[in-house]
Amino acid sequence: MLKFKFLTQNPSLTGIILIISGGFIFSIQDVIIKYISGSYPVHEIVFLRSLFAILPIYAIVRMEGGLHLLRMHNMKYHIIRGVLMFFSYTAYYLAIAAIPLSLAVTLFFCCPLFITVLSVIFLKEKMDAKGWAALFSGFVGVLVIMGPDLAVTGHAGLFANHYGPFLAVLSGFFYAVNAVCTRKFGIHESGSSLVFYPILTYLLFGGLLWMTMGDGRFATDENQNMDFLLRAWTLPGNRDLFLFLILGFVAAGGTYCLSQAYRITNASVAAPFEYFAIPISVIWGYLFWEEVPKGTQIIGILMIVAGGIYVLNRKQNQS
Repeated sequence: MLKFKFLTQNPSLTGIILIISGGFIFSIQDVIIKYISGSYPVHEIVFLRSLFAILPIYAIVRMEGGLHLLRMHNMKYHIIRGVLMFFSYTAYYLAIAAIPLSLAVTLFFCCPLFITVLSVIFLKEKMDAKGWAALFSGFVGVLVIMGPDLAVTGHAGLFANHYGPFLAVLSGFFYAVNAVCTRKFGIHESGSSLVFYPILTYLLFGGLLWMTMGDGRFATDENQNMDFLLRAWTLPGNRDLFLFLILGFVAAGGTYCLSQAYRITNASVAAPFEYFAIPISVIWGYLFWEEVPKGTQIIGILMIVAGGIYVLNRKQNQS
């Protein structure tokens, strides 16, 4: 198993560094996907990203202890988890292409709020008044980011033009359902298996979508808003093929950093630093696309971050 020389000196600092590193690595993924989203359908991106991630993830599994770590104790759980993560990533990538990067990342990070609600419902966890207040604040922050007209009315025309925020929130919801399922059914599964088998699921679903819509038959003038989902597969050129290769290594490297962070330090210490992804996404959005969050959106971002950090710390203090 891989070890860090300074692990015994300060594991909390090591975990924080790994969390921030993982967030930075995944932010590179977001930039690349937003950049190439005008040329390839989302399921082709998911497929090729996963294809190029297999080799580095396989290497990590070998270094972590060997192929025996891939043994499954609950196959149905792995199938359900893979499907949930596929929908989560697909919705997230669609959101990245549709709205400013920082808003997509922020809305995805409402997932701790969903995790808390689902845990109360399905895992029978307790919630005090302060916890409910934090949840309410976080979800109000989601509505603030979406904007009052969109959040309140949500009629068909608005949805057609502004589906990005909904997809980002939906991505966070699928991720939260996966997290709750992992708590309930994945406790005996190895970390390597939780990384490896979703990759196979992404390849399977990406391949199925290629066979059913990869020729672009559904990409009509009436469906222009869904072009990122419905357009035909395109053979990448050398430059874009290199970008897909980077995506694969980013997927492996970012996942490894996050999993190692939670392995060596308390989640209550490490988890809040995942929100580092939000300011770095603001920076990337401004540098590459001149995206600047509005004043109300900044307020919404702060409300989501505050609510998420509170419920994360509350959960760890109770465990």
